[in-house]
Amino acid sequence: MDPNSNAANPEHVNPPTPTGGAEQPLDHSAEVSALKSWFKENRGGLIFTSVAIALVIIYLDPIDTLKVLLGLGLVIFIHELGHFLAAKWCDVHVKTFSIGFGPAVPFCSYKWGETTYMIGIIPLGGYVSMIGEGDNADGEEAEEDPRSFRKKTVGQRMVIISAGVVMNIILGMGCFVAAYLHGVQEKPAIVGNIESGGAAWRAGMRTDDDIVRIGSREKPFFNDLRPIVMATHKGEQVPIAIRHAGETQMVDLNVEPLKDEGARFPQLGIAPPYRLTLLSMKQPGFQPTVPGSPAANASAPFEGGDRVIAMTDPANPTQITPIKPDARDPESGPDINDYYQRMTKLAGQPVTLRVLRKGQTLDIVVKPAFRSDLGVRMQMGKITALRTGGPAEKAGVRAWSEDQPNQGDRIKTVKLPEPGGKQTWFAAGEVKNANPNVTVRKLDPVLLPLELKKWFDRLEAAKEPDRTVKLEVLRQEGHQENTPVELTLTYDPSYRYDRELIMLPNSPTPLGGLGLGYAIDAVVFEVEKGGSAEGKLNPGDTVVAVRFKSVDRAGQEKLGEWEELKANQWSWVEAAYQSRPPFQIDLKVKRKDSGAVEEVSLAGREDTQWPADDRGFVWQSDFRIQKATDISDALNLGAWRTVRFIREVYMNLYAMAFGRVSAKTMSGPLTIANVSYRFAGEDFWQFLLFLGMISVNLAVVNFLPIPVLDGGHMVFLLLEKILGRPVPEKIFAAAMWAGLAMILSLMIFVIVLDIRRMFFGWF
Repeated sequence: MDPNSNAANPEHVNPPTPTGGAEQPLDHSAEVSALKSWFKENRGGLIFTSVAIALVIIYLDPIDTLKVLLGLGLVIFIHELGHFLAAKWCDVHVKTFSIGFGPAVPFCSYKWGETTYMIGIIPLGGYVSMIGEGDNADGEEAEEDPRSFRKKTVGQRMVIISAGVVMNIILGMGCFVAAYLHGVQEKPAIVGNIESGGAAWRAGMRTDDDIVRIGSREKPFFNDLRPIVMATHKGEQVPIAIRHAGETQMVDLNVEPLKDEGARFPQLGIAPPYRLTLLSMKQPGFQPTVPGSPAANASAPFEGGDRVIAMTDPANPTQITPIKPDARDPESGPDINDYYQRMTKLAGQPVTLRVLRKGQTLDIVVKPAFRSDLGVRMQMGKITALRTGGPAEKAGVRAWSEDQPNQGDRIKTVKLPEPGGKQTWFAAGEVKNANPNVTVRKLDPVLLPLELKKWFDRLEAAKEPDRTVKLEVLRQEGHQENTPVELTLTYDPSYRYDRELIMLPNSPTPLGGLGLGYAIDAVVFEVEKGGSAEGKLNPGDTVVAVRFKSVDRAGQEKLGEWEELKANQWSWVEAAYQSRPPFQIDLKVKRKDSGAVEEVSLAGREDTQWPADDRGFVWQSDFRIQKATDISDALNLGAWRTVRFIREVYMNLYAMAFGRVSAKTMSGPLTIANVSYRFAGEDFWQFLLFLGMISVNLAVVNFLPIPVLDGGHMVFLLLEKILGRPVPEKIFAAAMWAGLAMILSLMIFVIVLDIRRMFFGWF
């Protein structure tokens, strides 16, 4: 059945000619027959569509879903409209203009002049069908029609092919301009968290630093950093100007972005800041807390959008005092750094948070969180990172590097002065000591940062000025390995509250006050009696893979996938394990004696000796409103954002091609739909901004030189211009099939990534 025929379009059926001067009743039999035939032929698609609509009504918000469909449909419509208008301008015979594929939806097909306008039953994409192009490229009509696409000049065909991309860029910029006229949420270029041993950490950047310039970009926002960093090559440095919190003087740094194992692109190793407002998402059952954490089990449930305005005062735990406002932007609310410092000081104690919820205040008590202990002490690894100008670098500590794999000091003993002239030594092995003023304790590389913080707090309480730390390290001197060397460092207390996080598999365990980070080897050094590991692990065993367990919001346990480990990556395992209730982990262990690999399951137990700072809250990202002063400013900002996004997409693809960016950063239609739905339900202007990004992204990707895409057609047109004749049909057809296979493979790949990301939470 021809979907463009009158039978498929009952509104255009000509009425019967009246006879005998009397009006005759209309015969609707042809109409009914056509509709029955259409439903019969398309019953499969209709059933699928009906099921999809039912699922949307049951599980999603129909209004928000409609917004997404209209928004993404607009992006596709504008793209096809570009091809259509250019074709009409070049006097090409256009047969069909369709939004969606497949047969037309009933009553959604209309023929005006020579062109049929329709909405296809499959709402994925769209097309413009021209005589002499695509499926209509061959045949008698394409040869005889003077308005055939193939009979137009190369320049005219280039205009038609590129028009869709141009329209998408115009639409994207239009969305950006409209959003900037209203005001756009931009993440400030402030260091919220810093990766231990990362590029920024090594260069001397700290949490709460302001980035005031990167490269040639003045007063950047956080999203301005990524395309500049991604464009770097290995060994290349980026000039960055920062301002430490509370200071006015700028500090100029040269930072070499690093692409470490587990990172998907070159990174500075910093994360944007949060604000003291709990994350709000329009999803059934969503809670802004980590399942199984103290925050999730508080005296009353927290809700998305709750703003913490006051909390327990560390100086007087019986009082609740307001959190001081953010000095940079008082309108953004309370200062999250004040919150972090209070939580550090109140570790191990119940904390009362006063939240503002829909104009009302509510006090909620949160119990303390504690470290989960597996009952095993792992082997101290080598020092792998030094902070530029830090105490360790000044003292001559040597760090391991890929260029010098035999270098790298290994901490053997840490000697700390105590109040009253006493000392505490943390030793990795046996130490002979007859001095009654010296207490020797076992050096646990996992607990050493916590021990140093406790030690500093003891000095502070006793007003002891001595901050001298002696490190006895083992290093290679010439051909002599494990040569003991004692170094003297001065502890820097200003790093006491820095948020140095272990984010990647190779991230070291940080000793911020000493300016160094060390690896922890995945080798068992000692098993604690009565602990979870007793009888399951033995000294000398090597952990070669891990699998974490977690709980979802319904309280159901979820099992992750096995992740291979290198010998020096236990720091990351420990950090990941401590953030995932119910604190259970599976290990693949290579036995020291037999070399056999066995699976072991461990369940941690709460260690009240070591309280944790984090209690399981999920915060909203901090932002600043960037609003255009007038239409001219909006156009400038919109153009800048368009160029920034185009550059970011191309740099992402470039870095992916050369292995500097992981292909796992790609997103497919499911992720796009999911993010669109979230924005549609929360903020129209953010949704508009997202549609602009999708439109520009479609333009960039569609113009890649891949056969089937517009960019591939442009390549063939350029070749035709150079050669003076079209590319041979066999070569053109082979290229089209290869391009189609590439696009289909890519689509399957990104959909698999979407499914794993959305439903399983891993890559």
